[in-house]
Amino acid sequence: MAFSQAHSLFPAADLRFTFHASRFMLPLYSILLALVCLAGTACSTTAPTGKILFDDARGTVSLQTISDQSIKANHPINLEPALLSQLLTGMELQDRGGGEHNVRGLQTLIEGNAALIFPVFSDDQVQFLAPLIAEGLRTANANQSVEFRVVTTIPGSNRFESSTTETTLGSLYAYGRQLYVILTQYNYNPMQTNLNFAEQTHRSQDPLDYSGLKHRTLRFTPKAALRTDSPDPPTMGKPTDRFIAVDYQLLQQAWRNLEAKKHAAPQVDGSVEAVRAAEDRARTAEAQARTAEAQARNTEALSQEVETLKKQLESIQKQLGNQPTGQSSQNQKTTPQQK
Repeated sequence: MAFSQAHSLFPAADLRFTFHASRFMLPLYSILLALVCLAGTACSTTAPTGKILFDDARGTVSLQTISDQSIKANHPINLEPALLSQLLTGMELQDRGGGEHNVRGLQTLIEGNAALIFPVFSDDQVQFLAPLIAEGLRTANANQSVEFRVVTTIPGSNRFESSTTETTLGSLYAYGRQLYVILTQYNYNPMQTNLNFAEQTHRSQDPLDYSGLKHRTLRFTPKAALRTDSPDPPTMGKPTDRFIAVDYQLLQQAWRNLEAKKHAAPQVDGSVEAVRAAEDRARTAEAQARTAEAQARNTEALSQEVETLKKQLESIQKQLGNQPTGQSSQNQKTTPQQK
């Protein structure tokens, strides 16, 4: 039995229903993304527990219990903030070129593999973390590690776009001669993660990477201080966790050598300046000596000339003294002879 449009089981109102339903698709999709954002944020970030040493908008440093009870850290330990700055500065990530974070392909083609290596921490983050981590290592006990969280706020490109945040998480502890640094999250951005989720629902089955480390390798320079054959690797909580073991004595020696070079540079410059000043003084003294010598020669010549003039004057005086005067000669002529 055929049904005409007038006797359809789905009247024309169905078209209006379909139209109105399509209008609600976008808000429902946005709500879904918002829920995913909240869930992703809750799953990927953990509120700091243990003893909080410092907490503000830039980040948090706290003391946490080491999950592996077999590890007895060398805490408390006193390490200089400058040494820890070298540790944080030497940490690098290498992008292996995969996943949703692979956004450097064109740059790699232009600059080569060096474009895939970048520092974990900015200069501001190093200055923020180094003294706080030093304090944590001084106050931690053998069962505690120092956990850090740094937050970078990225302002919106215009007044209609809200700011976003990127979070980096990690921890470290001293064991033997090594500093074990575990990186669990790098520049986590909830908004970017949700955008990746929206894309992956259409094109990929690869699970979301809340760590930012799935397709990245943690590196360290100088390599001389890196212990690649560490006999006691830490227990990893997640497969995306990355760690390095750094011999802090070798790193301290490298840092001291660097400081010695920095202090030696001004001394070398000062020595050069001193040599130049001595050369200038020597040239000035030589010029003065030449002037004095010339003056001495002139004085000697003048003295000789004066002596010569004196002798000439004495000779003239003698000659004048030996000649008779005119008056006495005339008297001799006018005096008559006596008979």
